[in-house]
Amino acid sequence: MECIVRFEVMHGEAAKDLRGLIILGKDERPTEDQFLKMFARMGYNVRLDDAEQLLFKPVDPSSEIRWLRIRELDSGEEKTTEDRDLKSIIGNLLPNQNRPI
Repeated sequence: MECIVRFEVMHGEAAKDLRGLIILGKDERPTEDQFLKMFARMGYNVRLDDAEQLLFKPVDPSSEIRWLRIRELDSGEEKTTEDRDLKSIIGNLLPNQNRPI
């Protein structure tokens, strides 16, 4: 199973959104080692700095990057996040019984 890893990289003062790929077995979750190997294949030599925030920092202090942060893991499973824009559109289209016509 494929897991798309969406992350941001901080180069100096500018953040850049990137994606990586990890191949997993069925019902597996990515491990710290898999993240580190994926980043290494992309040329980022990092270590896990904050497991709760999924924040990685460079091993070499003179590195061009300041940090990497994983924002989302997409393994193709259905997501249950609320789409606020869709909710707003539907709310405006449906009649509100408390509002006069």
